[in-house]
Amino acid sequence: MTANEALNNYLNSLNPKERAAKSRDIRSLCQKSRSVLYDWCKGRSQIDIAWQAKITEAIGENIFADITN
Repeated sequence: MTANEALNNYLNSLNPKERAAKSRDIRSLCQKSRSVLYDWCKGRSQIDIAWQAKITEAIGENIFADITN
């Protein structure tokens, strides 16, 4: 699994209200736009290790433990 797939799977596992809140938290902490978050989820751009750490901080759990990029 790639980091992009891990992020997409995590967000898709949440109910709509939680997904909106977590997406907002990620965008706020990483200072990224909605389009960048969308590109990350869809695999259009890679999520660097530094951003993976910020995303982990924003959501409060490490979803990137089993990635193979």
